[in-house]
Amino acid sequence: MKLTLQKLTVGIVLRVVHAALVELYKLDSRVKDEFDRMPEGLSYALQTGHNAPQLFVQWKEGKLSRLTALEKPVCALRLKSTGISFRMFTGQMGLAQAYAQHAFSMQGEIADVMRLARLVNLVEGYLFPRFITKHILTDVPSLQVNPLRVYGRILCGFLTGRYN
Repeated sequence: MKLTLQKLTVGIVLRVVHAALVELYKLDSRVKDEFDRMPEGLSYALQTGHNAPQLFVQWKEGKLSRLTALEKPVCALRLKSTGISFRMFTGQMGLAQAYAQHAFSMQGEIADVMRLARLVNLVEGYLFPRFITKHILTDVPSLQVNPLRVYGRILCGFLTGRYN
């Protein structure tokens, strides 16, 4: 039961992370700069454990599209277990702490994987309250827009089916 709830939570958070990246591309200049420097067709996989939810995205034609599957991603960040994924996606552990604990592996060019890490840190800065981000991020990013605006746009995007 516990594992099922963790997988459900991780799956929901992955959808929100994708939505936040799409919205922050329009709202935050740092996110826009990271995406604009990406090679056309670059694909990422964020894998969260054995038989657990995964996020596959591709940067194509100025848009970050969510894919249902990806045979061979250019870059992959593989978290070693659903438990670790759950802790990361609920603000109990940051990417730097997971790195220190050897809780994930990477595939692809280090510069491209680090781009994903920078983007995830920016997303965490918006999605988590400040008292959590100062414990999970080594460098808490300044926010260019109000997080409530980001949440509002994400909610509207889900209601209109913008992220499918």
